[in-house]
Amino acid sequence: MTFRQYRRTDLLILSVMTCIFEGAVTLAGCKWFPEQPYSLSLTLTIVCLAFMRWDKYALFFPALGGVVFCVASGAEFSQYIIYCAGNCAAIASLLFFRIWGKDLRGDAIKTLVFVCASFGFMQVGRWIFALIFGAGPIIILNFISTDALSLLFAAVVILLARKTDGLFEDQKAYLLRTEAQREKARRGEG
Repeated sequence: MTFRQYRRTDLLILSVMTCIFEGAVTLAGCKWFPEQPYSLSLTLTIVCLAFMRWDKYALFFPALGGVVFCVASGAEFSQYIIYCAGNCAAIASLLFFRIWGKDLRGDAIKTLVFVCASFGFMQVGRWIFALIFGAGPIIILNFISTDALSLLFAAVVILLARKTDGLFEDQKAYLLRTEAQREKARRGEG
């Protein structure tokens, strides 16, 4: 399998996971817990994983998560714009990779800052688009409080994911590292 094929396959798997898991969680929340003041979304978690793994090739994940959420919740047109376009503000969190590099596996604080920044950018993006559609400025507090559980979930999952070799890691660097380890082991054996 070529690197391009590997990347396409991995992005496809992450996309299917986004559709299935975000859809199921959103439907469950809408059907079983419609009166709850908070919700759980897996979009932030998958966006952080996809950004770490594939950088610019994962730019569509925030919008994909927004589309799945809106379809599953029966959203109106304005909500599609608010969640799809607003979520895309999380792309700004990729700037952290330019500052720190992408090897966050050993640094829990930088990992949490990355997850929190992605969350914050999503909330501000949604807020800006909600303002365009006539919502009051206080709506940002609704977005943050409603999604606080999603932030907690993403932080825990990403902190655990960084402990699994290759899961929360740039995939090109991961493949090069593991190939170098295999090559070193072959030379040591022969």
